[in-house]
Amino acid sequence: MRKLKHLPFIILCMLLSGCGAKKNTISTETAMQTSEIELKGETESSSKNATETTAKSSSEADTESMTVSPSETDLDTDIETSPVANEDTENNTPETKYITIDLSTARETHPTGDAAAPFDLKIVSEEENGIDFANEWYDRKGLSLPMIGTDWNSFYDDNYQYLWSGEELYIYENGTGNCLYVLTYPTDKWYINGNNACLKDGIFYGASVTNGYAQPDTCFMFAYDLENNKLLWRSADQTCNSMNFIVKNNVIICGYGFTSEDDYLYQLDLHTGEVLSRLTLKKQPDLLVYQDNTLYVHTYSYNYTIEIK
Repeated sequence: MRKLKHLPFIILCMLLSGCGAKKNTISTETAMQTSEIELKGETESSSKNATETTAKSSSEADTESMTVSPSETDLDTDIETSPVANEDTENNTPETKYITIDLSTARETHPTGDAAAPFDLKIVSEEENGIDFANEWYDRKGLSLPMIGTDWNSFYDDNYQYLWSGEELYIYENGTGNCLYVLTYPTDKWYINGNNACLKDGIFYGASVTNGYAQPDTCFMFAYDLENNKLLWRSADQTCNSMNFIVKNNVIICGYGFTSEDDYLYQLDLHTGEVLSRLTLKKQPDLLVYQDNTLYVHTYSYNYTIEIK
C-alpha cells in the first residue's frame, strides 16, 4: 500500500525527467543547427571573398596584360627592324683594300711640277744624351711620341691609326675604326716599329729601308696612289732610315745616317720626292717630334732642338 501511495509521485517525476531530456535534445539539435548555419555563412562569406579576390586579380592581370602588351609589341618591332639596321651598317662599311706595293724594279723617279719651298732650319741646342732612350728625353720635354704600346708597332695621326702585323700594314680610320687598307711592301723589320707611314688625301707615303751600310736601291721614300694603284715618285737612295718622318705642309722631314756615313736631316718635296735641302748632324736622326714650330730630333748620342721657320 505504501508503494502504491507514492506511485503517482514517481510517475510525475518520470514524466518530468523525460521532458527535460527531450528539451535538452532539442536544445542540442538547435545549437548544432545554429553552428551549421553560422559555418555555412562563414563558408559562403569566404567563398564570396575568394570570388571577389579572384575577380579582382583577374581584372588586375588583364590590366597588367594591357599595360605590357605595347612593350612586347615594341620589342617585336625592334627585333624585326634590327636586321635592317645591321644591314644598313654593314652596307655603309667600306670594303678593305689589300694592296701589294712592288718596289723591286722601282728606280728614282720624280714627276714634273713646281718645287716646294724648304723650311729654314736653325739648330737651337745640341747636347750629348749619354746614349739614353728617346722617350726619356721626350718625357723630360713634356712631349709624346705617336707610337702606341711597348713594341711601337702601332701609331696614329689626326685621321688614321696604323698597325704593323707581321709584314703587313693595316690602316684604320679614326672615329669609325674601319680598316681601309692592308698594305704589303718591302722594308726591313727593324724599321716597321716606328711612325714611318702616312696616308694623306688618298696618297700613301712610306719608306723602304734596309738596315746596313749604303747600297743601291735602299733607304728611300716613296709616294703611292692607293686608289689608282700607281707609284707617283721614289726618292734618291740613302735619304731615309729614321724610324719616323714628319709631314708639314708640302714638305717631308726625315733623316738618314749610319756608322761611318754622313748623317743628315733631309727635306723632301711632298709631291715629287726631290731633295729640297739637308742639314748635317753628328749622328743619325732616329726619332723626330714636331711641336710649336720646333723640331726635337733624337740621335744615337745627341739631342737636337731645331727651330723651323
